[in-house]
Amino acid sequence: MAESKAEAAVAESNRRVDARYPAAAIPAITAMRLSPGEAVALVNISASGVLVEGKTRFVPGTRVTVHFEGAIKPNQIKARVIRCQVSAIGSGGSLQYQSAIAFDGRMELPVEESALPPPAVASSAPPEDPAPKKGKAAAIPPPAAPAPPRVYNRW
Repeated sequence: MAESKAEAAVAESNRRVDARYPAAAIPAITAMRLSPGEAVALVNISASGVLVEGKTRFVPGTRVTVHFEGAIKPNQIKARVIRCQVSAIGSGGSLQYQSAIAFDGRMELPVEESALPPPAVASSAPPEDPAPKKGKAAAIPPPAAPAPPRVYNRW
């Protein structure tokens, strides 16, 4: 079945340019803030962008400067907001936003390998079926159901 233009666009936009690292893997970054804006929490980072969480709602396309605190160089980089969405609603109705931000350039990241989660181990062998009991026929699994069609929001 041919892939539609919408599916191809979504697949293209989901491609990651660089590996993403959780905040714990970059201990050289002790704090961050955006200008304009305020202090934000680092969710994850790559050489080409960052995902942060804070109280400021940014409009996609907004130009910002990302300021890093700690032993990381450069300590600031110009960037552009790619997307911003509500990530949490606190008591009293206060909102938290996650903002995906693309750097104008690339950064060298001092990754702390020991802070990375262990890689998932994928087995290439199919799972072993238990031996059928004497006098009983082996169970035949039902055929797999077809995947439901993908639905994309168009707003």
